[in-house]
Amino acid sequence: MTLTITQEGVPLADALVSLVDPNIPFSVGGTTDTNGTVVLYTHGKHKGAPLGKYKVCLVKTESDPVPPAPSMSAPEFEAYQKERQKNPPKTYSLVEKQYTQTETTPLELDISGAMTKTLDAGKAIKDVL
Repeated sequence: MTLTITQEGVPLADALVSLVDPNIPFSVGGTTDTNGTVVLYTHGKHKGAPLGKYKVCLVKTESDPVPPAPSMSAPEFEAYQKERQKNPPKTYSLVEKQYTQTETTPLELDISGAMTKTLDAGKAIKDVL
């Protein structure tokens, strides 16, 4: 099975993909590559996914870059670290919230054998978490 995830028709790279079936007691998922293609693994180690119907959840985040600490004395570095803790870098969700939760995701996948499927994750966003 080949599964590709897009967002506004463009491949969505580096997204965590989870297939959820409340009737099975194990995890199925993977991470998209630069083409939006995900290689699915069951239990994180067995390539592929069992046949069945799944809800598809997606997560993709990014954080503000963290500049390297300048050269300074130990007391100066301690003060620098305290200031950084007051203003930590922000983390953003790049996928609409509805796609991140089993209860609200509109994405579904019915795995019934060898197949190719593309699912779209809606509009591109950048919301602070």
